[in-house]
Formats: sequence, structure tokens, C-alpha cells
Amino acid sequence: MRLRFLCTTFISLMLLQISCTEPYEIETVDFESVLVVESTITNEVKPQVVKLSKTSRLEDPEILIVNNATVTVSASNGDNYSFYWDSESDNYLSEQPFSAAPNTSYILKIVTSDGKRYSSTAVTLPPSVEIGELYAERIVDATDNKDGVQVLVDTEDLTGQAKYYRYEYEETYKIITPNPSPYISEIINYNPSTGSYEVVLTPREPEEICYSTEFSSGISQITTTELNENRIFRFPVRYLSKFDAKLQTRYSILVKQYAQSVEAYTFYKIIDELGSIESLLSQGQPGYVAGNMVSEANPQEKVLGFFEASSMTSKRIYFNYEDFNLEKPPYFVDCDLLLLDYRDNTSLDNDPDEREIIYNYLTYYDYQVVSFAQNFLYTIAKPECTVCTSFSSNVKPSFWED
Repeated sequence: MRLRFLCTTFISLMLLQISCTEPYEIETVDFESVLVVESTITNEVKPQVVKLSKTSRLEDPEILIVNNATVTVSASNGDNYSFYWDSESDNYLSEQPFSAAPNTSYILKIVTSDGKRYSSTAVTLPPSVEIGELYAERIVDATDNKDGVQVLVDTEDLTGQAKYYRYEYEETYKIITPNPSPYISEIINYNPSTGSYEVVLTPREPEEICYSTEFSSGISQITTTELNENRIFRFPVRYLSKFDAKLQTRYSILVKQYAQSVEAYTFYKIIDELGSIESLLSQGQPGYVAGNMVSEANPQEKVLGFFEASSMTSKRIYFNYEDFNLEKPPYFVDCDLLLLDYRDNTSLDNDPDEREIIYNYLTYYDYQVVSFAQNFLYTIAKPECTVCTSFSSNVKPSFWED
């Protein structure tokens, strides 16, 4: 969600005089510190999450985390769930996993460290709707300057009860380094006055296969109330350019579909619309977006955010670039190999000493040795090109299918 980022602009916006030639320094006028609440409990049995922060000034958009609060969720069936502060994620997590149940209402209650009490309106779980189809297609559209793969969703609620949906995704992609390094390199006996040193190479298992996972950002919603039928058809969830390195080997995407209430849909729709620079700087921009959180002592106090109960279903697909007759995309970075002579201690044509280059690249830029010959010819390359764990993980996900 972009809520934590956008909230810095919602509370106090000023009229701007915009020039095409002169930059305008943005300053906050009459800044007001406001509690920001983000939480969606779902029908998944898991530790549920509550995010608390404070608004910050426009010129200093740092996320101000709120900790040391007492956070609970109470259910109409008598169940109560306490949350604890998790310093690793900067979020509040439920002490025990639980799921939102049908025909049960839930209220989020917060007591901050200074004793202020906040609570949400009661929310209930919308009907659960399974994702109908999740699929990917090659898209070529010169008008939108697109040539790549589009991930699409079809969904239909035959009961007609669910009409508002939000989508998130987790994408995981396999990485194979083009120049795996079979050595761990170490510089020893370095003499700064003479520049002399030795390179010690220790054999290792090449770390050439990794898996990275990234999560969607922003707000992706749709409602069937604006359509001719209660059916979502070819809703675009994720687009990947044919040049996207994530398609280099094998790609997987897990799409999560959240059935929402009309109140939650409307709140996030406004948040999303205010995300464009045009609306953020318009003179008609509202100064505050009301959610469903209120101060118990002062109902007039501004609180930004929303507590939501949502039914979630998910689906995963896999594909390769060959599935769409695409050429293999370029790697994440340029992987030029450098062949350097360790014996070189002269500078010809103002070129730096190759021995010095080896030292600097191995010491300061974490370049790795790909191969060496006769103990003086070293082939080195960037860490991203040689050891995939330099920017990813070599732990294969439990769900992965090749």
C-alpha cells in the first residue's frame, strides 16, 4: 500500500505556484500529526497484521512508526485477539493466528503510549469468491508502447453478493548467474607503500541458482457495479516487458483476490486517485480522507486509515519467456568480463596498473574471480554476475515448480 507514503500529503496541503522554468520548494504549512492505521484481517488462518504510523511533513517524508501501543481486535462472538510489536517488520502481529469468520463483526481498538484511545467501526467479512482463471498472454500494443506479457484475471460471483475487489500479487523468479564464480577470493599481505599483495583463492560450490520474491505495491481495484454483468473479465494484474530480466529463466506469480466492502473500496479508491501528481497539487484537493477509525475521547480528531475485513482467495501460475515466443531478456546488469594481469606494474598510455585494478575491484566492489591462468591472469566480474546470493537467495521456495 502507498498509504504511509501518501498520508504525508493528505493532512496539510498548500496552494502552489507552479512554474515551468523555476523549481518550487515544497514546505508544509500548519502541519498536523495524525495517526495512520492500516489493517486488513482476512479469512486466512495466520498472524493478522496492524500497521500504525504518524503523518510526516512533506519536506521530510520519513515513515514515523508508532510502537508501544496496545492493539486488540474484538469479535462479536466474544473472541478477543491481542497484538504484539514485531520490531523486525515494524508491524503489530496477532499473538495467535486467527481468521475472520462469516457472520461475525470485528472492531479494532488501539491505545497509544500516551493513553489516547482509538477504535474502528464494526466490520464484517464479505462473501468469499474464488478466482475463476489466472493466465498470461503476449501483449503487443504500439499505442501504449507495450510488448511483453500481461497477467490477467477472470472472476465471476454467481450469487451476485460480491461486487468490490482488490488485487495484490507476489512474484517469484528464478535467477541463473551467467558467470558463476568457483572461488572465494581474499587479499593478503597488502603493502600500501608498494601496492604489493597476494590473492588467495579458496574453492567453493558456485552459487549460480537463486530465487527472488517481490510484492506488489500501490492499489489495484475493480467493481462490477460499473460493468454490464457481475463478472470480471481480463482484469490486468501485472505487466512484464519483454526486456524484463525477471523473465530470464522461469517466472511465477501468486495473485491474491480480496472481496471488499463498499466502504473499504471507496476509501482506497480515493487514496489511489490522490496518488497522481495532478490531484495531489490541485487546489481542489481535500485536506483529509476519512476512514473508519475514530478517537474515543475526541470524535473530531483526525485519524487516517481503515480497518477492513476481507475474504481472500489466491491462485498461482508459472511461465517462461519461450512460452510467448520471446527472445531471452537481458540480464539484470551488464556482465562484462575483465581479464587482468596480476604482474602488470606499469601504466601504459595513462592506463592504471592492472594489479591495482584487481585489488580495487576485489576489495571495494566485491568483484569475484571467475577463472585464472598461470597464477597471474585473472578473469573477474561483478558480484551480481558471479554469485547470485549477492542480491538474492539460493533457498528454493517450497512451492517452486520447474
